[in-house]
Amino acid sequence: MPAGGCAYRVHVPLHVTGLWLPVWRPVRRETGSLGAGLLLEPGAEALVYTCSGGDCGAEVVVEGERIGRAPSVLEELWRLLGGPRARVTVDLPVPLAVGYAASAAVALAVAAGEAALRGMSLEEAAALAHEAEVAAGTGLGDVAAMYMGRGLELRLAPGAPGLARVASYPVPARRLYSLELGRMTTEEMHRGLGDRLHVLAAPRLARLARRPSLERFLEEARGFSTEAGFAPPRLAEALDSLVDAGLLLGWYAKKKVVVAVPSPGAEDEARDALERLAGEHGLKLRSHSPAPAPLTIQPC
Repeated sequence: MPAGGCAYRVHVPLHVTGLWLPVWRPVRRETGSLGAGLLLEPGAEALVYTCSGGDCGAEVVVEGERIGRAPSVLEELWRLLGGPRARVTVDLPVPLAVGYAASAAVALAVAAGEAALRGMSLEEAAALAHEAEVAAGTGLGDVAAMYMGRGLELRLAPGAPGLARVASYPVPARRLYSLELGRMTTEEMHRGLGDRLHVLAAPRLARLARRPSLERFLEEARGFSTEAGFAPPRLAEALDSLVDAGLLLGWYAKKKVVVAVPSPGAEDEARDALERLAGEHGLKLRSHSPAPAPLTIQPC
């Protein structure tokens, strides 16, 4: 058990990117991605405790169940920090390796907690979380998005917090929905895309950067999703029919998660239609809201 009571509470929104271009540099802190995605709630919740000796470390709880082995990104984070000095319990409302950037949320929450107890700046801690993601191969732009963005985020310069540049735009919907198709690691995703990633994403990202808006993002991200093969054809056809019917403003997929944005005023009808769709395809439907803020940390 932790040696002391709860010292800090950390909250990190989830992030489902819809477009991204890797930018590889010799220095991990400068490596990252250009791209855009939606920041979602509910996010990761972490409690930070003082500790001593073997009590220090992190426990990750996924949908109420403690996972036996810490994600690889935490092993990289401990290496960068020289070992843990806090005890952090992270509760995730979604599974790892689906597309919600859960590993980035864990890394950022733990790094923020460590920083608070060590007297380290929050930006430096976030930069270390980014470096850990790059080293572990679990993400490139999620930490910057979670640390700096809200709603719809557009990553305009790559790298860790302190180097990355992120713009945010409002999402005029009370509820958003996601459909889970299974599991896929980031490594599997990039191996499957290969050299096609730049060909498929670059022109779409350029168009979005020229005219950033939620509608443009959904249009470009949906096109990229289908070209990249993230959404099965039958599911894509069904989702497109909901857009044509005016129930969805748009949708997109990343790895094994689909994000659907209802049309304004059609949230309830959209949910009913998505529930039927999830049942037909054997998928898990989740309800979200646009994240109004990035990472937050406060005393318990």
